[in-house]
Amino acid sequence: MKKIALLADGWRRYVTYSWVEGIMEGSKELGLDVCLFFYNTNGTWSQDPKFNKGEYALNDLPDLNSFDGVVFDCTNTINQDEIHYMVRKLQSVNVPVVSIGYKVDGFYYVGNDNKRLFRNVMDHMYYEHGCKSFVFAGGPPYHYENRIRFEAFKKALSDYGIPLTADMYMFGDFDYQTGVRYMSDWHESKKPLPDVFLCANDNIAAGLCATAEVLGYKVPQDFKVTGFDNLDKAAYFNPQITTVEHNRGNIGRKVLEIFKALWNGTGDASDKYLDSEFIPAESCGCPNTGRVDYRNYIKNIIKGSVAKEQEEDAVMILQKELEECNEYYDLFERYSDYIQSMKCDGVYVVSVSDLAAARNNAHFRKHGYDIDDEVVLYADDKDNGKLEFKSVNDLMQYMQSVYKNTCYMYYSLHFRDEIVGYVILRNPEFLYDHPEQFDIQSALLKKLENLFKQKVLENTNNELKNLYNHDALTGLYNRVACNEMVIPMFAELEDQNVGCTIVFLDVDDFKDINDTYGHQYGDELLKTVARVLDEQKPEGSMVYRFGGDEFIVFIPGDRHDTAEKYIKRVYDIMEQHSLFISHGIIYTQPGSGKNFDDYLVSADTKMYQLKQHKQKKDSNFLKGVDISSVPMMVDNNIQIMDREGHVCRVFDFLKLNNVNSVRLRIWNEPDKVPESNGYCSLTYVLEMAHVIKKYKMHFLLDFHYSDYWADPRQQNKPDAWKNLSFDELKEAVHKYTYDVLYRLKIMDCAPDMVQIGNEIRSGMLFPDGAVPQYRQLAELVNEGIRAVRELLPETKVMIHLDQGGRYNCIMPWLDSMFNAGLLPIDAIGLSFYSFWHGTFMDLKDTMSRIIKLYNLPVYIVETAHPWRHCKGDHISKELMETAGLDAGSAEQKKSLEIIMQIAAEVSKDTGKTGVYYWEPVGVPGKGMGTWFENMGMFDEHGRALPGWDAIRDFDQKNPPIKELDKYIESLYEYEETPEVEDFMKLLMIHGNLISNPEFKDGFNNWQIETSLEERQYTLGKDGVFISSDANFDYSISQTVDIEYTGEYIAAVDYRGTNTTGVDVKLFMDVEDESGVHTYTSDIFPADVRFVTHLLKPVRLQKNARVTVGLRMHTPPVFAKIKKISLVVI
Repeated sequence: MKKIALLADGWRRYVTYSWVEGIMEGSKELGLDVCLFFYNTNGTWSQDPKFNKGEYALNDLPDLNSFDGVVFDCTNTINQDEIHYMVRKLQSVNVPVVSIGYKVDGFYYVGNDNKRLFRNVMDHMYYEHGCKSFVFAGGPPYHYENRIRFEAFKKALSDYGIPLTADMYMFGDFDYQTGVRYMSDWHESKKPLPDVFLCANDNIAAGLCATAEVLGYKVPQDFKVTGFDNLDKAAYFNPQITTVEHNRGNIGRKVLEIFKALWNGTGDASDKYLDSEFIPAESCGCPNTGRVDYRNYIKNIIKGSVAKEQEEDAVMILQKELEECNEYYDLFERYSDYIQSMKCDGVYVVSVSDLAAARNNAHFRKHGYDIDDEVVLYADDKDNGKLEFKSVNDLMQYMQSVYKNTCYMYYSLHFRDEIVGYVILRNPEFLYDHPEQFDIQSALLKKLENLFKQKVLENTNNELKNLYNHDALTGLYNRVACNEMVIPMFAELEDQNVGCTIVFLDVDDFKDINDTYGHQYGDELLKTVARVLDEQKPEGSMVYRFGGDEFIVFIPGDRHDTAEKYIKRVYDIMEQHSLFISHGIIYTQPGSGKNFDDYLVSADTKMYQLKQHKQKKDSNFLKGVDISSVPMMVDNNIQIMDREGHVCRVFDFLKLNNVNSVRLRIWNEPDKVPESNGYCSLTYVLEMAHVIKKYKMHFLLDFHYSDYWADPRQQNKPDAWKNLSFDELKEAVHKYTYDVLYRLKIMDCAPDMVQIGNEIRSGMLFPDGAVPQYRQLAELVNEGIRAVRELLPETKVMIHLDQGGRYNCIMPWLDSMFNAGLLPIDAIGLSFYSFWHGTFMDLKDTMSRIIKLYNLPVYIVETAHPWRHCKGDHISKELMETAGLDAGSAEQKKSLEIIMQIAAEVSKDTGKTGVYYWEPVGVPGKGMGTWFENMGMFDEHGRALPGWDAIRDFDQKNPPIKELDKYIESLYEYEETPEVEDFMKLLMIHGNLISNPEFKDGFNNWQIETSLEERQYTLGKDGVFISSDANFDYSISQTVDIEYTGEYIAAVDYRGTNTTGVDVKLFMDVEDESGVHTYTSDIFPADVRFVTHLLKPVRLQKNARVTVGLRMHTPPVFAKIKKISLVVI
């Protein structure tokens, strides 16, 4: 099925339907399945340029690139600006364009060879009739075909040796009156008559001949006349006018011949000229052609006049019926009935929403269309009768079901230059015999505009009536109406011993919302609440805005379940809009002696009790965020928005999303490290802590004891402490911790919990506190603990470790530290990133066992999940392959839900836990670093991601995931990649060039370089097992001599833990005649299973010496190397 768009401007009031007829018939003859979309305008009829502009607006409706071809007809268009606009528009599309009668560079052309045909006329007059003086009686000077015929006129004169003078051409229009004017003006000027008037078309020729007869001239005796187009005016005129056959009926087929050649890649896809014929006749002195049957013509004129009278009567009746319509539906139904009584298969009416709603402040477009702002007002066809469509898209899909060999004609609905919609006629074949569709269209437009104004007036009157008893903001009944309507109804039902239901509602945290987002946002929120309450209300009930954010619903009748079901529906919908309300329900008891106000007070009280219950947030579960980078965001004028696009202040946003704890890191002297830009200093912490306390949030302070980042890989001393002895270092830790906390205390913003060090599993303050020097590490940590206890005895102390899903990493460290004299602590904090620290089930197992073993609450103080993959992302696709959940905004939300539910489930005995998202507040592309490209919780536009819903909505008593363990298990299904599967096949076919690849013979043939002791890298059933509680380097490799030139792949089967700073590489060092080359591939460790990692194929020359192996430079982790391979492809 091919779709063709035809853009055509009618001649005055008439539709040029012959193009449609030709295309539809031609498609059958050429064996093509075609659906034609005919966009018809009548921009040449009115003298009002704004009306014509409204007609031409239709040309912007179609998406021309969605068609297989476009046909363009501007032969009737007078407005040159519109022609130029359409030509530029069509030159930009990516589909072939065929122009009718108007040549444009880049378009295919179908039409007459005007120069040749007009030259035939002139040669006939010059050579056959001896004419020596010529006058060109032309049409509009800007019209393409008129220009081409005039050029032919000038060229012929030049060839005849006749000079061109100004009195030898005239320009006007293409109508009959132009010919009348030409002849009248010539007669009045008393200029000598030429031998021949060469008219640009038959209309001009007929007008000229008729006027000549009135003035006493005889054609062809006094002068000769020729026309062009072979209209009835020429064939049946007296004298019969010499003309040129236009052969319009073949245009549609010629168009399709071009398209068919282009679509099929066969045939001739060049310009097509019509097989037009010069027809000499009486007006030039030649005999009558004898081609016409005058008696039959007169008969047809008589029959036509009778039919026209009947049609005019029918149109008059239609106009009268349209005037009687008071509704849009009735109007278009009358119109449709009339159109379908002729040859038309369907009528579909689309309008803009402002017209359909008859809005008082309606604003109609003057350019373009918006399908989202359009509605289907009426639809009726012969296949299915009356139809209803929820959207214009639904109508379009319905139309697609009947595309084959169908024509859809579109015409514009507009009030002058204001676009109000369009009408689609399906297969309007009646236009071939009744081309004056425009008369009916004009009557419809006139009535439509009057009806719109009438309905606007009615709506305005209704609005005025409603102002008294309706709330201006929400449109609900107001308090006045409640008193006037409900109280009498309540009293009447009380007398009838019928109970009622009264529901009192208000919006949770409405004052905070208003303060955060402003009153305009608050107003929109109230309107949303009102709309939901009203739309969902039980039948016969009434909704009132009682005042502010308070609403009343009055449900007549004693139906308890009705109110409960109603409230549930409302709550469900509100949550979709991120709105939360509280309610109180009271069921009245007739005969109790209570009046309506008594019940209202009781409902209000129940609502308040529910609100108070909801506001008792469980402070034992901390919903936390680390937002240490917020000062940098503020300094860079970066704004964040909620899900609806409203700009928010950070802490207002956090509070509305139920965040109740904030974690901040502190660096000693970050000004000494240029990369830090001075952030995370005591100054910044003091400023942020003040805001945290202002918002009454829990405050967790994270001491790094470094001038910059401290993590498992790097625990560098502050520059000022580098040369201190160990005893001086301990004293520095105590004094610094004490001084920071003192500054916070005197500002009334002391932390509720303190971390002594950040991810210190590898130690802190290297090298003095580096593992395995547990005793020295414990002494350093203890100094921090003592400072907290001395100054802030109520503040809790936490130790923070990475590898949250690795019990075998956490438990030995804690045992070693307690054995080394670590002072009592209040909590354990873990980092858990699913792409580094094990599976979700590993996390649950680790937390559960640690809580049980040490009887301490365990918190997840760092977690995050990527919401996308992008250029420059912080966490890559490769790293996410074993994370359980892929990158994505929905996956980020789900990851948070899983981790919070794990924390809640395993902490039932201690009753205390929490989850902190690390650095969620930042916007990609704003210079805040790679983390915020895909790890924060705001998208590239600064809009909040769905993950915030997980934090806001999490309720440990009503967790989001049913059967959590089973769900987690389903996340870790694994399939090898096609590349690995192909490699395995090669390994089976060609064998492994590495000797002892799986370490069955120990370390024979292997070279090892490492900082580890031998006991820390051992052999087991799965190959090499590496484990260290300190940072280490490890390299294992084997050298192979290459015997054949070809491409080779290196691989390793690896399993291991991951954390910040892990650097593992598969490498191939090649030494050949050209020198030494190194090829590497980064490995992103995962401890879910063994993973085969591949090096991209490397071309190796015969006799090359190749060393293949694995290099590691990492913080404390464990790793397993099962097999190393080298295979020729």
